[in-house]
Amino acid sequence: MMSVNNETIADIVFDELAPLLSRAKSAWAAHCQERGVSMIHVQVLAHLDRTGPVSMGSLADHLGVSLPNASGIVSRMEERGVVEREHDDDDRRRVIVRLTDSGREFTRELGDLRRAHVTALIGSLPAESQQNLLRAIRDVRAALAHRSEERTTA
Repeated sequence: MMSVNNETIADIVFDELAPLLSRAKSAWAAHCQERGVSMIHVQVLAHLDRTGPVSMGSLADHLGVSLPNASGIVSRMEERGVVEREHDDDDRRRVIVRLTDSGREFTRELGDLRRAHVTALIGSLPAESQQNLLRAIRDVRAALAHRSEERTTA
């Protein structure tokens, strides 16, 4: 095998991984679309599931959209019964968005489907490849944590 430096290996890994991630994202988007949910709605559901209730302004910032756009997104999701909004008791001008029970259940279902797909794919690999993948992912996570620490202390 030809000897290459780390930068070249990193480039090769990126070149191999990028189309896989792109295809996976497209397939996931199509899957969600079949269930009547856009990717922006999935982002909202995941964010609310992770953080709990948030203000409309905070949600707009997280999504990188204007407040009127966020309001339209939330309105469509409200019609589907997966989120609800209410005015903040302390500041009636402030609108809070939260998951409904139906939204929490739907988010769980999407997560279960995604997990089943990924575990089936990884489970189809030989045991040695699964172990190598696990080690590589743990190494990448450690490298990300290290880089994050460096930025925090810099």
